[in-house]
Amino acid sequence: MLYRLLLCLFLGGFVSVSMAAQTMPEDQQKLAQTVFDLERSVAILQLSTASLGDYQSLSTKIAHVKSLEYRVNFLGNLTFLLCMALVVFFFKLRNQQKRLQALENRIDEKAKSDSEVKNAEV
Repeated sequence: MLYRLLLCLFLGGFVSVSMAAQTMPEDQQKLAQTVFDLERSVAILQLSTASLGDYQSLSTKIAHVKSLEYRVNFLGNLTFLLCMALVVFFFKLRNQQKRLQALENRIDEKAKSDSEVKNAEV
């Protein structure tokens, strides 16, 4: 009987701890949503009190950011093309080295066969 009572207390404590652990993220989620709503409200208030000069400066900043974006895209494409050119160059270089090695081997074999023929004649 005492064991059953201890088992019930243990399970009850475990269940209450697990329920407390579940309610904590819900509270944090509600708090995060409230903070998000407040930040959005502050941003709306700041935009509603902005003057024409603020909008014009914002427009010039957006144009500047877009021009930087175009430059970054161009440089990214250029870097990619240079890397691809290097890959093609090294591939061609490897093929050229294979051809050169084969030619050198043929010349060496021909030189050996010529020297063997001369040795045989002597």
